[in-house]
Amino acid sequence: MMKSSSVAKGLCASCMALGLISCAVLAGCQATAQPAKTPPPPPVTVVTVKTMTLPVVVDRIGTTRALQDVTIRARVKGFLREQHFDNGGNVKKGQLLLVIDEEPYKIQLEQATAQLEAAEAARRKNVASKKPDVAKAKLALSQAQLALDAIEERRERSLIQRKVAPQEDLDKAEAQRKKSAAQVDADSADLEQARSDYQIDIDSSKADVDTARAAVDDAKLNLSYCRMISPIDGRIGELKVKVGNLVGDGQATELVTIQQLDPMGFDIRPAARYLPLATSLLKRGLEIKLTVEGQREHPQLGKAIFIDNTIDATTSTFLVRGQAPNPDGLLLPGDYIEGTMVLGEYHDAVVVPEQGVVRGQEGWRVMIVDAENKVDVVKVEPVDTVTGLRVLESGLAVGQRVIVEGIQLVRQGQTVAPTEMPLEGYLRESTRVTSLDRRFNNKVARVPGLTPDPSPKGEPQRDPANPVPSPKPATPPR
Repeated sequence: MMKSSSVAKGLCASCMALGLISCAVLAGCQATAQPAKTPPPPPVTVVTVKTMTLPVVVDRIGTTRALQDVTIRARVKGFLREQHFDNGGNVKKGQLLLVIDEEPYKIQLEQATAQLEAAEAARRKNVASKKPDVAKAKLALSQAQLALDAIEERRERSLIQRKVAPQEDLDKAEAQRKKSAAQVDADSADLEQARSDYQIDIDSSKADVDTARAAVDDAKLNLSYCRMISPIDGRIGELKVKVGNLVGDGQATELVTIQQLDPMGFDIRPAARYLPLATSLLKRGLEIKLTVEGQREHPQLGKAIFIDNTIDATTSTFLVRGQAPNPDGLLLPGDYIEGTMVLGEYHDAVVVPEQGVVRGQEGWRVMIVDAENKVDVVKVEPVDTVTGLRVLESGLAVGQRVIVEGIQLVRQGQTVAPTEMPLEGYLRESTRVTSLDRRFNNKVARVPGLTPDPSPKGEPQRDPANPVPSPKPATPPR
């Protein structure tokens, strides 16, 4: 008995020293080992693979731009006298905008008009000239005198032959005939010269009339430049030169800019691989949904109107220009926008939640749970992500269960405790604000003129100069 007690004490001391066996001393020390506890299977969330028809969506960042942008410039020199628009207001095509002092240009027009009248009078005078007729008459007279002198010469020659007249008379008659012949030649030349001068004078006077008429047209044009008209409908900017300043001809010429805001243009650059499809859809009407600054969806649907003829070699993208109705002026040139184009659809495609597909060294994979709740790894080929769902080309079949939450806690072959969730619960709707910017889309913000006044009727209006209300005592909870 003493031996058993001493052995028990020895065992108890050893057990306590090692910290491995519990000692219980009733009628001696008995050491018993506790059995190891098996951990429960880790919980995971799974969804059942289905097929869905989803759109083929391409999102691209771009900027807005005015389809028409006109700069009004001073084309003549003068003092700016009148402004017929409000800075930042809307103007119509044909509306009078600015007027430069017109008086100097009215005087120039009057001078040019007087010179035109003088030139036309000179032309009429040249047309009515009788110089060719006078030269023609002189030639006829000379020709008649030559004929008379020829007859006189023949008579004197006949008398000489009959020896009834002296030789001296024949010589005189012959000399007179030669003189008349020379006069005929001279008058013929004068007639040709008169005819030539007549035509030249007419042509010259006609040129003078044309020159004077051009001067009149130029004066009218300069006078018309004094009144600047809007060539398009749009929103006008701030007048850069105040009324009363000298503008044009070395002075300030750029006065104000007009930009067309409705419809508003925009540029986006899809990847080059979408070019054949986008070109085909453009002919049928490629619609584009716009999101401004990543926050606000534009209420009007845009459409593509133009595809550029080059591919950017640096980014491998091509330019798509579109336009969107903008009747309320919610878009301005230079806004950053995201253009969403629906190019087609994935018909009856196998889809799983986006977070259920992970990428490892061996490629894309998912973890599935079989009928015995054991985990297996399957390689997949994703092609796109739409509204939070991965579209898979291969790897999974309808009905398989895919782990979407708790993936980091499990390994292949492990038994898990699955909780099934519907696939539709992982559809990610747009998180963009569809009305105003998020800063105004809350319960505490108020937009004057847009947000209804929540104050009850009869409550005194707050002073606009001191909009902060005085604090009210807190209402104790009921």
